[in-house]
Amino acid sequence: MSTLKSEWLSLAGAAELLGVHPTTIRRWADSGKLPVHVTPGGHRRFLRKELVAQTGLDNAVDNFTTERVWNDYALVETRERLINRPEPSWLAAFSPDHREEKRELGRRLMSIIMQHISAPDEAQSLLVEARSIAVRYAQNSEQAGLTAAEGLEATAFFRDAMTEVALQMPQVAQLETDAQLRLLRKINQVFNVFQVALVDYYDRCNGKNT
Repeated sequence: MSTLKSEWLSLAGAAELLGVHPTTIRRWADSGKLPVHVTPGGHRRFLRKELVAQTGLDNAVDNFTTERVWNDYALVETRERLINRPEPSWLAAFSPDHREEKRELGRRLMSIIMQHISAPDEAQSLLVEARSIAVRYAQNSEQAGLTAAEGLEATAFFRDAMTEVALQMPQVAQLETDAQLRLLRKINQVFNVFQVALVDYYDRCNGKNT
């Protein structure tokens, strides 16, 4: 009976088995990517052999080990920073419509970063797309009355959160040093392009107004 019980895993146990955050396990279970059983009390339970035998699970976990796990942790870290700290002045400047557009631009940028992480080192096309998102981000910031410095402060907030998560990846997903350095380099490449494009937009706008 004890052996049988050990085969059933809680949300935290499944997360430990697969080496990902419990939030990721919850999302995978809710989307049908992982087999899950719900107790009469409403708790999720996972059968160890089902997790191991799940079709394509090993490949899925491998794929999530870098960009997907980083993405999940980065989102959690960003939310916690926004919830547990005083609202930044740059965020208070945005109307509900501006905030919604910022969220959409943020989702698009995260998607680009994830694709860029898994792309060959010489690939540049995603950086071009990141630049176009930065221009729209700068337009949105200017419409909300933010200066270029405040726009950079906003991007630095998210960059710091995402970089901090990347630094934790060796503990989260047993990431080797070379892979971690590559992850950091890829993230920085996107944000470097993004921030330069944002400043360039403000410079061009100031030039038109003089």
